[in-house]
Amino acid sequence: MSRVYDAVVVGSGAAGGMAATELCLKGLKVLLLEAGPKLDLAADFHHHQKPYQFPFRGRIRPRERAKYNYAVNDWNRPSFVNELEHPYTGKKFVWVRARAVGGKTLHWGLVALRFSPRDFEAARYDGYGENWPITYEDVEPYYARVEKMIGVCGNPDHLENNPDSRFLKPVPLTCPEAVLRAAVEKKFPGRHVIHGRSATATEPINSRAPCHFCGHCGRVCNVAASFSSAGVLLPIAERTGNLTLRPNAVAWKVLTDKEGKARSVLFVDRITRQLEEVFGKVIVLGAGCLESTRILLNSKDEEYPNGLANSSGVLGKYFCEQIMAGNIMGVVPKLRGRKSFADDARPDGTGIYIPRFRNLREKHPGFIRGYGFEGGGGSGEFPAFARKLPGFGAKFKEEVKKNYAAVISIGSFGEVLARPENFLEADPDVRDAWGVPVLRINVEWGPNELAMARDMVETQREIFEAAGIEVLSERTTPLPPGWSIHEAGTARMGDDPRKSVLNQFNQCHDVKNLFVVDAASFVSASEKNPTLTILTLSMRASDYIAEAMRRGTFA
Repeated sequence: MSRVYDAVVVGSGAAGGMAATELCLKGLKVLLLEAGPKLDLAADFHHHQKPYQFPFRGRIRPRERAKYNYAVNDWNRPSFVNELEHPYTGKKFVWVRARAVGGKTLHWGLVALRFSPRDFEAARYDGYGENWPITYEDVEPYYARVEKMIGVCGNPDHLENNPDSRFLKPVPLTCPEAVLRAAVEKKFPGRHVIHGRSATATEPINSRAPCHFCGHCGRVCNVAASFSSAGVLLPIAERTGNLTLRPNAVAWKVLTDKEGKARSVLFVDRITRQLEEVFGKVIVLGAGCLESTRILLNSKDEEYPNGLANSSGVLGKYFCEQIMAGNIMGVVPKLRGRKSFADDARPDGTGIYIPRFRNLREKHPGFIRGYGFEGGGGSGEFPAFARKLPGFGAKFKEEVKKNYAAVISIGSFGEVLARPENFLEADPDVRDAWGVPVLRINVEWGPNELAMARDMVETQREIFEAAGIEVLSERTTPLPPGWSIHEAGTARMGDDPRKSVLNQFNQCHDVKNLFVVDAASFVSASEKNPTLTILTLSMRASDYIAEAMRRGTFA
């Protein structure tokens, strides 16, 4: 007879990794399914090689470019999917997928922002959509627990719409960032330029070494100073003795028993292409917003012909994320020729953040909700700004060197409204390389997003002009949907089972032993990066599961 685990968790990134770890710490026997391989953090990533040590400076060879999404390069390729084997259909959309133990936390940008009280009840302020069934006060203790576990550096700024974390010491601002901050706070009352808030240990924490400022966070931190599920969470789970990890398990569907309870997960072995079924008292989906939704849609049966746990009909609907519209890069003239102080070696996410200021005190006439800017000053080890400079040979190199420490850029992230017409569905006619039906993605920007995008572009110019920054380059058109890699909302939580898939503890209304703990559960996206909130909600749901197991609810 097949073993029945206390919990089967699908996905090993932020959501699934946290769920597996918390459940193991509570004494549950957990089977963790990951679609990709288990990579060795010390041996399988090019931690400290320089760009010139790679062919094409680390860029994917032109003939192979079609296989990979925009985020892939030579040093992170092993953990990302081959797009030709993992198709999806529908409208133009960019779906960035990592399949390896650790998921997208292997390469994420490390920005760690708490949602604010306003974010959980945005509808109360502007009348659009639904409030979350939880408040900031409900989740604040879990934010604190997550931060204590993973480490978040930053500065306490005491801003109403950007709650402070339990911070480790911040990374100092660079000179261009200090110039920008001084100008913005002098000329624009109500706007702030703050230290980036990053899931990076800037001092020792939980037996982890602090950041050694190599500047290669995107290649996975080989000492786990910057957070990844593979480097921080899963080692904790493994030490409990309660974790069974099954890599190369491509989840297809959740199967139910005669009583309508979730009984198992059916998956395809990535290597052998054989079907396998694994059993759990509780099934936890944490494979990422779109992938978890795909699994539920593909789990349709006679009782739920439009997707498992979808009596409400909202599964797949209300997709939301952040629109990335403006991006601007320039040079601070008075810093030209200044000596560089290793600005390129700072951890990701620690530059500057300009928090939302629209529609807080005063209502903007063109759109609701708001946006923030993320950016940084100084140059990376491969100075991208050099492509924007004229010249050739020695004079060109001298020009690059002169501007190296004077460059600064910012990019925008604006809230995309959760609308039912932005939705996912299973495509019955197309399957991936493992025979699993793919998603058809029906998402496009609406009038509110496009109006916000225009304001982002105007504002970035205004900010640079106020700071006396000479513009080198500017993007003024929105990037395609999906580019933010912040997908959310397609299995939303709510108190009313007729209007939501999950309750406030990420538990399916229809199938009580089935949970979805990633950003699919979000009711709205906010303008803030989602990972810290994903970790927090997954921890909270896991506490709920463990207590229910203790009471015998899922026996």
